[in-house]
Amino acid sequence: MLGYIRTDAPELRLRDSECYRAIYCGLCRQMGKCTGQCSRLSLSYDFAFLAAFRMSLTNEKLELQKKRCFVHPLKKRNMATDSPTLAYCADASAILTYHKCRDDIDDEKGFKKLRARLASGIFSSAYRRAKRRYPTLDATVRSFLQELRKYEKDTTAPPSADAPASIFGNLMATVCSEGLVGVEARIATTFGRAIGHWIYLVDAADDYRDDLKGGSFNPFVRLFGDQMTKENADSIAISLKRYLSDAEGAFLLIDNFLTTEIREILCNILYLGLPKAADLILEKAWKGETDKNEKSL
Repeated sequence: MLGYIRTDAPELRLRDSECYRAIYCGLCRQMGKCTGQCSRLSLSYDFAFLAAFRMSLTNEKLELQKKRCFVHPLKKRNMATDSPTLAYCADASAILTYHKCRDDIDDEKGFKKLRARLASGIFSSAYRRAKRRYPTLDATVRSFLQELRKYEKDTTAPPSADAPASIFGNLMATVCSEGLVGVEARIATTFGRAIGHWIYLVDAADDYRDDLKGGSFNPFVRLFGDQMTKENADSIAISLKRYLSDAEGAFLLIDNFLTTEIREILCNILYLGLPKAADLILEKAWKGETDKNEKSL
């Protein structure tokens, strides 16, 4: 997950926002215990989202406790207590972060390559701990990323956005469903695959202008060259909506939420946050605007 899992904050109730932050803070604390203090540098709301989803799927009870942390030492705040779901998400985050760094070492140049090397060293200890507990997950993630890298370097492959997105979707299906069985595993697999498709396509749209200039692989550069029109962006939006619809369909199969706040958080992200994030990124892609220009408006 690459930072695109966002809430629509103005539409999120205060108690739901507090619950989401408690999961986020609880995950941070769990990462320190499971994979070491350095791993907390990779903390993101993406894996807080994964934790909330798996908690709702497995009916794991969310328990909160007021604690202090080194970032906010003066005032105690609600944090989710240690749980199997948070422990798994801490390990999954370490595995994906490390492999993302290794992938960037192969793909990037200059400062970005150096930064990836430094990050790889920082997260190597966390990765080794997580790998010991989830060797199969690690092997599967590595295999899918190798398959994705092979596709991206194959200049003879027919231009396609869905082909590489499908590989990343299968990777995320594995991450979401690891350790689950039966109906829970099937729901998580469908949900993860759809979210993985969506993330890959959104990330490609977000990087379109940079990859066009830098010559890095991007499925939309292969498909459209430097002609990213509004019509092209609209066709991408249709695909994104289809994958979100698949994720929403899997989400609706969860019929027993022990914590209503978690249900509201997931609904906010799926129905509001993700569509809004996609709209902003696609508009930037076809207009050719930069983040800097957006902030200056």
